[in-house]
Amino acid sequence: MKRKLLILTAVLGIAGIPTWAPQAEAVAYCNSTYCVGKPATTKCGCPPHTDRRGQASTCGSWNGIAPSGCWYAP
Repeated sequence: MKRKLLILTAVLGIAGIPTWAPQAEAVAYCNSTYCVGKPATTKCGCPPHTDRRGQASTCGSWNGIAPSGCWYAP
């Protein structure tokens, strides 16, 4: 009886993990191809060739100067 209860507890514990685990969100790199036709508020990440590689930005501001864009001021 104790063994069945232990197994049931383990199964219920494993089943509950996805409810509190953080959700991964895939975000594409900002570029003219990805952002074409999308709203300016669409989230994307700064591309590897920019000053702020991987930082969050939007299609409307990625090609601009930080803090919201992907480039630092010269």
